[in-house]
Amino acid sequence: MAKNKNITHYCWCVLLCLLWVPAGLLASDAIPKQVSLVVNGKRLIASNVLLSRFDEMKLHAQEQIVDQAESKGVIIVITTQRIIGYGLMSGWRDLKTQAGEKVESLMVEDFAAFITTDSRLLNFNGQTGLWGKRDRRVGR
Repeated sequence: MAKNKNITHYCWCVLLCLLWVPAGLLASDAIPKQVSLVVNGKRLIASNVLLSRFDEMKLHAQEQIVDQAESKGVIIVITTQRIIGYGLMSGWRDLKTQAGEKVESLMVEDFAAFITTDSRLLNFNGQTGLWGKRDRRVGR
């Protein structure tokens, strides 16, 4: 009986370790910061630590930065003409703003960004570089 008790105790310890370690790895603090933004005049420069490179995007002639945010694996720059996303694995991807469109909120975390405008809901995946878009129907 003592042998069975030891085996049971060992099995529980192994099970707890298997469940606890992956949960800890998924914690936000386990993902190291991999991207940083440098604005140099009309140039956006992304420092990509994972790939040991710097990626540059130039702003248009009359384009001005309105807002910006960065997390561990994604950068978002909102300008007077477009919304620009940078992903750790995807590089720079931009999306033109619609005429008169106003950004209401910007959130970035890990490898994802979520932007709410007065006319659309947008998300950006920093790993794939894909934008998700949905029209926002206010009052319906």
